[in-house]
Order: sequence, then C-alpha cells, then structure tokens
Amino acid sequence: MKQKLIGVGIGGLVLLFALAGSAAAQGGVLVAAEYGAGNHRVDVTPQVRSYMHDGVLRFDVTDQTFGTDPARNHVKELFIRIRHWDGNVEEFRFPEYAHVNLELDPDAGYEWHDRELHIMRAYYGGAGHFVNVTEQLRSYKHGGQLFVVVDNRSMGGDPDPAVHKVLRVLYFAAGERHQIVVPEHAELRLP
Repeated sequence: MKQKLIGVGIGGLVLLFALAGSAAAQGGVLVAAEYGAGNHRVDVTPQVRSYMHDGVLRFDVTDQTFGTDPARNHVKELFIRIRHWDGNVEEFRFPEYAHVNLELDPDAGYEWHDRELHIMRAYYGGAGHFVNVTEQLRSYKHGGQLFVVVDNRSMGGDPDPAVHKVLRVLYFAAGERHQIVVPEHAELRLP
C-alpha cells in the first residue's frame, strides 16, 4: 500500500512538471527572457533565442542551459515575454527543470515570393490557451481567397470554453507579410 502511494505521488509530480512546461504561446515574437529567483535574475534572451528552430522553442530550464546560476541554492524560474500579433505582451513562467515548448514566429524563413494568398500560421483561443489551426484555415481557401466565420465549429473545437476567443493569422498576400486578429463570431475575409 505504501509503495502504491509513493508511486501515485511521484506520478503526480511528473505530471505537474510536464504541465508546468507546456505553455501554449501561439504566434508572436520573443521580447525578453530572464532567469533566476527573487531579485537575483539575469537576462538570458540571447541564450533562449539560440534554442529557436523554425519558430519553435524547445529546451529544458537548467543552469547548464543558460550557463549561469544567478541564485545559488535557490529554486529558479524562467520568465519569457512574448509580444503577440495584436500588440499584447504575455509572460510565461517555467520552474527550474521544466521543459519549454513554445511555438512562435520564426525569425527568418518566411520569404514567400508567390503573389497568391498563403496562410503561414493560424491560432485559435484566448487567455494563453491557443491551438494551431493552420491546416484547418488553409482548407477554407478557394480560388486564392478565404472566407470563414470564426467560431468553435469552423475552427474544429473549443480550446477553452471559459473565455472569449480570437483567431490570430499570419499570412502572405501580394508578396507581403500580414497579420490579423479576428474575434470569435466575426468574419475573416482574405485577402
């Protein structure tokens, strides 16, 4: 019985750390990153940027990852600030030893020379709970144009029933990069 309780406790801790590292920033750009505890924090923005590949940040939060220990003998946190396409800045916190897995805009690689409409990325949700709906949105494109009423049905589900949602879209049209944020129940027409 005691072993079973210990097993359940360890399983719960593993789940807690897994969930702590599974923030869902979808779209946007990295503004800043700080690592430490209390008033003992250091800027680790360049180190965090170095882990971005194709717009995805994946790494573990450890002293070794950043090459520093700003608060020796204290449990530290990583603070990442993301500026979304609507201009809002959101901060994500990851405890030491958590796994970071954030999908953002890549710094490079979006050179689209075709003049047609091309959906690069699309996310649906709110209050930090977004899902990638890029393929779903691409399926609504017909004859170089796109029209859809933004709601749970058209986006393939409800990522968070408790909040009003938005659709964030990064796209190319006429050879230029654009971004748009459309509230739930509104219409999206592109280009």
